[in-house]
Amino acid sequence: MTPETLTLVSLLIHVPVVVAWIVFASAEAALASPKFLVAQAPLQFVTVLRIPTLVLLAIILVTGIRQTMDNPFVPVNSIETLEKLRDTTTYGMALFIKHIWVVATVVLSLVLRFWLAPRLLAAGETQPSRLFGILAWLNVGACVLTLLATTRMVIQLH
Repeated sequence: MTPETLTLVSLLIHVPVVVAWIVFASAEAALASPKFLVAQAPLQFVTVLRIPTLVLLAIILVTGIRQTMDNPFVPVNSIETLEKLRDTTTYGMALFIKHIWVVATVVLSLVLRFWLAPRLLAAGETQPSRLFGILAWLNVGACVLTLLATTRMVIQLH
């Protein structure tokens, strides 16, 4: 398989998986909103997302790293070439900014699904707390900012 074909396959896998990630984040935010309090057990739903979250995260990491390495400007095979990409192209700077927001959504998702929701359930809660809602909406914001940085990267390609 050629490097170009491998990158294309990576993109074809990466994009739908990222969309699923954003759907999960959006569902958490919706469930934390007052109008969705009629849901029977939104926190249990959030904890069900734990295994899919790990699967999506693994796929996103593998395919995202592949795409970063085989970008159209500077082939990345070291930290130095990654820094060169960031410092010499708008695409690279947008990629750098995108990764800040990717890390934010990963951290927020893990905190919500693996730390906060289980603790709320263990305390006998069935509904999301105010903190859960705030973190869930911050996660949606991180997803949107990731998409905006990605859009800037795509614009640079044309």
